[in-house]
Amino acid sequence: MFNGLEISQVAVHPVKNKQPDSALEAFARVVLNDQFVINSIRVVQGKYGLFISFPREFNAAEKKGYNLCFPLSKELRDHISERVLEEYALAAV
Repeated sequence: MFNGLEISQVAVHPVKNKQPDSALEAFARVVLNDQFVINSIRVVQGKYGLFISFPREFNAAEKKGYNLCFPLSKELRDHISERVLEEYALAAV
């Protein structure tokens, strides 16, 4: 638990038929306190290793992306990231 937020469920779905030049490894779904769902969290292979990316919407007219939801603190981001990447490691085996 982190400041009253419990990650009650994490589901990770590795990308099937991954393109060779794609950094996208998986999609994840996180449930908080059995009451709030965050879908479309992406597991990405970056220059320095795996990381997660929260859902974004891209406005083609403005050529700009907007975060749809995200943790407000580094500590919560790290907590969610750790859990998602742990589940990814299990799912990717």
